[in-house]
Amino acid sequence: MKKQQYVTHTTSEGIANYPYLFSPDTKFDKDGLYRTKLTLPKIQSSELVKLIDKTIDEESKKNGKGKVSPYKPYKKLKDGSVEFTFKLKAKVKPKSGADFEQRPKIFDAKGQPIVENLSVYSGTKMKVAYQVIPYHTNMLGTGVSLRLKAVQIIELVQGKNGSGEQAEEQFGFSSEDGFEIEPSSNVMGDNEEVQNQEDF
Repeated sequence: MKKQQYVTHTTSEGIANYPYLFSPDTKFDKDGLYRTKLTLPKIQSSELVKLIDKTIDEESKKNGKGKVSPYKPYKKLKDGSVEFTFKLKAKVKPKSGADFEQRPKIFDAKGQPIVENLSVYSGTKMKVAYQVIPYHTNMLGTGVSLRLKAVQIIELVQGKNGSGEQAEEQFGFSSEDGFEIEPSSNVMGDNEEVQNQEDF
């Protein structure tokens, strides 16, 4: 069976909440989950909200207009802005084939890839490259998740703890004024190359 190909979209600049970008969150998933919430103003969020709702509606029709999941990957806030949730499984266990690990790609404001570990805190300004992934289960019904593919950090809020692809070409990021990684501290060894595979 041919593997489903998904379109990669890019958000406008937003404010990150609870980002796990360099180390996965293992609190509720022992295999780890890279994730971040991103708050966008109402105007900038409207197209993504429409895309999510349209995808859910189309998938629901494919499944005979059955049950729709009450869980959406966005939440409308009191001030009119919208908070989106993006996730990526750190370890994938496909039904066939070997398990593999993956992580999102991270870029600075100039589009340079960041491979050293940074402690990225809530309040960081960033853009997110993502894919809209539909799903259907008997328990939840039809819904979608937002698969985290890459992040461009515009303004870094950093705490005390602390492949060479062009960001513009693959993920739709353009060069911005803001956070820029130092080239001398941004070197990835041959054994640290990230396995670039999709989850299933």
